Order: sequence, then C-alpha cells, then structure tokens
Amino acid sequence: MNKRKVVCVCSEFEGGASMTTYTGLSPELARSWWLLSATSDNTGRMAGTRADVAVIDLEDGVAPQRKAFARTVARGILEQGPAWIRINDVRSPYWRDDVEALGELSQLSGVMIAKVDSATDIELVSAALPAPVPLVAFIETAVALEAAREIADHPRVCRLALGSGDLRMDLGAEPGSAILDYARSRLVVASRAAGLPGPIDGPSIVNDEGLVQRETASARSLGMTGRLCLDPAHAALINTVLSPTVDDIAAARATIAQLGSDGANATKGSDIPRLRRAHRTIDLASRFDLI
Repeated sequence: MNKRKVVCVCSEFEGGASMTTYTGLSPELARSWWLLSATSDNTGRMAGTRADVAVIDLEDGVAPQRKAFARTVARGILEQGPAWIRINDVRSPYWRDDVEALGELSQLSGVMIAKVDSATDIELVSAALPAPVPLVAFIETAVALEAAREIADHPRVCRLALGSGDLRMDLGAEPGSAILDYARSRLVVASRAAGLPGPIDGPSIVNDEGLVQRETASARSLGMTGRLCLDPAHAALINTVLSPTVDDIAAARATIAQLGSDGANATKGSDIPRLRRAHRTIDLASRFDLI
C-alpha cells in the first residue's frame, strides 16, 4: 500500500472575517469543512465557528459576474491570515484567474479543486500554484468516480471529497439514491488504497439538524471521516458524529485492558484487529481533545 503522511495546517477563523488560528488538526483529521461563498454575508460569521476548516468558495457559491470581486475578497482574507480556498475546475474559464489571484501569498493553507476528472487536472493546478500546498480533489462526475484511485494517488492530494449534488445530476439520480452510497464506498476504497484518510462527504441540502445527523452517521458507517456543511451551525454536530463517543472510548479502553496494549493476551484471530481499532479510537479521541 502507498502510505503517505500528510503534514499541513488546518485553520478556523477567529476574531473577524480575516483572522485565523491554528486548531491543531491537519486536513487528514478535519471532520467539518464549512464551505462559504467569498461574496456571502456569512464571512462575518467566521468568528467562533466550530468548523474544523472554513473554506472560501470561488466556485459554485459565486455567480459568474461576481467572480472577480470574490477573488478580491479571498485575497484580502489571505493577506490577513491562513485560509483554504475552493477554486473553479480546470475546464472552466475561471480557474487560472483564481490561481493567479492567490499570488505569492504565504497564508494559503490549502486548495480544494472543483470537478476533478483526472490526475492531469491536479497536475495543472499544482504547476500553476505559487507554492506547494495540500490539495483536496472534488469527485463530481462519473468520469471522476472511475478515476478516483488515479486522482487519490497523486502526491499532492491529501484527501478526496464527494461533490454529491453535481454527481447526482451527472448520473441522473434522485436525492438519497443508493448509487450515491456506491460512490461514497468507491471513494473510501480509493482513499484507503492510496494511503489517504477517509474522504469528505458532500453536504446535506436541507437545513434540518435531524437530517444532518442521520446523513453524517450514514457517511461514517461507510468509512467517510469528514463532511462539508453549508451552515456553520451544523459543524459542531458533524464533529460530534464523526468523533468517538464516550461509549466508544470506554469500549476501546476495555479492549486494550483485556488484550494488553501489545496484544499479549490475544487468543482469537479477531483479537488483533479489535485491538488495532481500539488503539485507533483512543488516538482519535486524544487528537480531538476528548480525553
């Protein structure tokens, strides 16, 4: 297996639309990814957000006639502190202007690339960016889904994300269609095979906390470890669902106590896998400051 360790900074905004602070979480661990338009009034709500990552959107969240203004806003944010940016796809007439607007700014934490269809798309963006930063590739078409492993294998990609709305449109599927769970499973397998963390799921399209909870739990059950949100109020809920519970932690500790930290008391073939899972749970709980 191609195992890669991704070491990069993940930010949350604090003290206004332009200021950020390091959370201690790298993109490989980030659970909630708040996607907000650069032209949205919500940029004023960045202060105090519970999202692990706030991403300034230059793509679908911005009307064509406002792209230039959105880039100016994004650049202003980057001049004040670290931020993630989602740029337009490489088949659009906007992506090169998006990249050029980032200039030589050292505060760029990472880039999400919309509608990635191949590793060639990643290569184009990588070559155009002023500095090497982590990239998250959005899988939003049937073509991209078939190329998911190739995209995940690119050394600059730190994570895959599911563009569920656009993929559903491309496939002609209804909301909640089982084919979207197939797509999620494909991304989970491709990510694991490439040595990446679990992928980031698309957002809930209805602003309902019960639905967000159910859909996030379903994504977690498939192996996804992050989720986009369009409302920052959902970030805390997503973080909770994608984190070990009190019961998970207690069960993990009991397993380690039973089997021994190094598995010295293992007697069955299933014991070592259980032990590894327990250690993983404790490690995540520690990284998320739950213990």
